[in-house]
Amino acid sequence: MALGGICSAVCLLLMFSSSFLPMLDYTIPTFAGFMMVVMIVEVDKNWAIATYCAVSLLSIFVTPNYEATLLFILFMGYYPILKYYLDQKKNRLLVWAIKLAVFNVAIVIFFLAFQYIFTSVDMLEGMEMLGKYAVLVLWGRQTCFSLFMTMPSHS
Repeated sequence: MALGGICSAVCLLLMFSSSFLPMLDYTIPTFAGFMMVVMIVEVDKNWAIATYCAVSLLSIFVTPNYEATLLFILFMGYYPILKYYLDQKKNRLLVWAIKLAVFNVAIVIFFLAFQYIFTSVDMLEGMEMLGKYAVLVLWGRQTCFSLFMTMPSHS
């Protein structure tokens, strides 16, 4: 139980640091999600899920950077837990397809949330030169990242 509290505190500290390190909006939730790996390895996946839920809920109230918080909640927080579970399955093609689908659904929800709910954040900032293809380029870039993330671990 103490490890869960420590991991939660480290995750919340990381998530809060996104408010004064805004250039790390995508990196900080990834590092916070890595703490779920620590929970899986040292305790088990159930404690990792409890830690993820606690950090997700508390991040909403503690972290002023909604972009980092939403990214942690929608993908980076639970993905290490999901990856651990899916990597135990035998059908690699199905596992790969599930990981890719989960990633793309999460990223689409993330993008739509910031396009229609949190309208003060421009998700396509810096991509004006691509014009109407900016969304496709962004999606393609994220899918390439997803392909990297879905590679099976060497256990």
